[in-house]
Amino acid sequence: MKGQNKLFIAIIIALILGVFMGGLIHLKYPESIEPFSKNIKLLGTVFIRLVQMIIAPLVFTTLVVGIAKISDIKMIGRVGTKAMLWFITASLISLFIGLILVNWLEPGYVTKLPIQEVTTADDLLKSSKSFSMEDFVKHIIPKSLFEAFVTNEVLQIVVFSIMFGVALANLGEEYSKPVVKLFDIIAHGILKMVAYIMWFAPLGVLGAIAAVVATNGFEIFKVYAVYLRDFFFAIAVLWLILLLVGYFILGTAFSSC
Repeated sequence: MKGQNKLFIAIIIALILGVFMGGLIHLKYPESIEPFSKNIKLLGTVFIRLVQMIIAPLVFTTLVVGIAKISDIKMIGRVGTKAMLWFITASLISLFIGLILVNWLEPGYVTKLPIQEVTTADDLLKSSKSFSMEDFVKHIIPKSLFEAFVTNEVLQIVVFSIMFGVALANLGEEYSKPVVKLFDIIAHGILKMVAYIMWFAPLGVLGAIAAVVATNGFEIFKVYAVYLRDFFFAIAVLWLILLLVGYFILGTAFSSC
């Protein structure tokens, strides 16, 4: 049996075990719900933090290596521009579809969350700083690479990685080759870490689902069912639109060849 199949089976077993443990605590030991949930969900917290830990170095090393290995700077510019335009277009379409569907389907209505006081919302809006172009630029351009790493600002890391990769590509193979080889080795090492961390996923799933079921009972699955229904419907609509846009773009490109 392959490792991926073993991991999948382990996650399913952990999911079932978490539902059983959470349901048992919720039904038989209601006085232990709070301490049990507080402690068991730490497994999920550990897994999430392990994943967050490797995002920044993985993005940095793979981008630098990928860009530095491309000798044609003009091709980097063309590919980067097209990728950025597609990313922005897809993001705007996703946001637009999300706004429409969330107001139509109202997936949060099923949670029956208590409505907060209006005064609290007003205070929050007054204390929140309005978005400006200056804030947008500051969010993209890193003040320090180390600060971007510490705060896990992926967009800032991407900007620095692209600039550093282009600079390495322009240095010439004599200077760039040892640096690229070093980052390539680091990237492979981090990918190996990803494989190790994913084996902690079953424990993360166990902790997260056990805490939720223990706190909310089996009724929580009705909420999840509604969320999943709306999620998959939204994903289907998004992919349909993106595929149509991609078909028209690629179809035009191929017809002009």
